[in-house]
Amino acid sequence: MAIDKNNHLREVLDTHKMHHVQDFVNKVKNRREEIKVKMHNHFGNSKYSSFGSGSFAKHTAINVKFDFDLVEPFKHSAFNTLQEMFDSVYDFLAEEYKNTGVTIRKQKVSIGVSFPIEEGDEKPVELDVVPGRELNDENYPESHDLNLCFNEDHWGFKKGSSQKTNIQKQISHIAGKTSEREIIRLLKIWKKQKGKNYKSFVIELAVIRALDGYKGDSGLWPRLKYTVEYLRDHIEDTSFHLYDPGNSNNDVMATMDSYDRFSFKTDMESMLVNIDSDPDIYLPFYFKVNEKYSGYKEKDTGSPYPSSPKRFG
Repeated sequence: MAIDKNNHLREVLDTHKMHHVQDFVNKVKNRREEIKVKMHNHFGNSKYSSFGSGSFAKHTAINVKFDFDLVEPFKHSAFNTLQEMFDSVYDFLAEEYKNTGVTIRKQKVSIGVSFPIEEGDEKPVELDVVPGRELNDENYPESHDLNLCFNEDHWGFKKGSSQKTNIQKQISHIAGKTSEREIIRLLKIWKKQKGKNYKSFVIELAVIRALDGYKGDSGLWPRLKYTVEYLRDHIEDTSFHLYDPGNSNNDVMATMDSYDRFSFKTDMESMLVNIDSDPDIYLPFYFKVNEKYSGYKEKDTGSPYPSSPKRFG
């Protein structure tokens, strides 16, 4: 019996839902709250209230790869430079967790915090703390604009330079887009399973662009196919731009060189050709069910329960 594309993709999404790893998610949330309290107690009135970002905040997380970021918005007067802000947050966390087994590391625009892996867990609790400074005195409460510090040479930015962003606008840009989020999650599952290095933010913005005004069949496969066709047809074009909702001057496509654009186009083209030639083989090849949670569906309460025997996939 031929594979039902929509049913298979629905199972892929269902088996990658976050509720399957809720106990671990709760551990991450507790650690994030712990860091929030520490940051508040130490930096006090020199910053505004912290908030969560990343794929979990955008509802695009998958249980094999998800981000819990903690954004720390500082007042303009708190530090003389962005590098001073970045280093101060790193130094505080490094001192706070000294001799505890917690790893604190400097990253591109964030400080990574990795707790020791606990018994029964497959991986350690990891969080990224993202310090940002408002552009002008008392400007943040109204605009939510922040300057991030590039702690290393990356994407054409020099160490110590800044990038304006608005993470609240990035989150708002995807708010309510349930249909788009499903396709984003499917492509993130493909990206993770196939070891692709394309930026998730590029995929997110491209899917939203592709499905803007979409009036076709509402099934998962028609939406996914339409999006993949759109990416195949546009991603390599030098005239194709995707502007950061948090900074209209930031074209995120600039982070992809011509080789990556060509590779992305080729990946989309191969996917379409192969699935069209033999969907029974190639749809599960590109979009695998998370077998660990296969055979479970979600009740209205959100708790998993055993369903009928496993379907194909």
